[in-house]
Amino acid sequence: MKRMAIILLGFTILIAGAQTTRAQDALESQLAARLEKAASLSDNMAKPREVVGGKVTYGGIAVAWFKTDNLLQLVNPFAPARYGSGDDNLLRDPSSGRVYGWKLFSIRF
Repeated sequence: MKRMAIILLGFTILIAGAQTTRAQDALESQLAARLEKAASLSDNMAKPREVVGGKVTYGGIAVAWFKTDNLLQLVNPFAPARYGSGDDNLLRDPSSGRVYGWKLFSIRF
């Protein structure tokens, strides 16, 4: 009888452990879905130095030049966030991350 109670208790612990794992997996999948949705929404939003026209987004140094109210803020490393980041107009090598050019004018579809 004791042996049966110990075996039953062992199965109960195993089942309870499996259920918490499933709940954690469900929470992780919900979190992943929310992060993916947030990332897609942030991709659709225009950055401060971009112009959106329909399904096309124009960007680059030339667009920032015409869009800004103070041209000196384009070269100011301590410019406020509303002027965007200087990294927005850099071209980087995907494998090494090194800068190899500037975006003078870009079109995104």
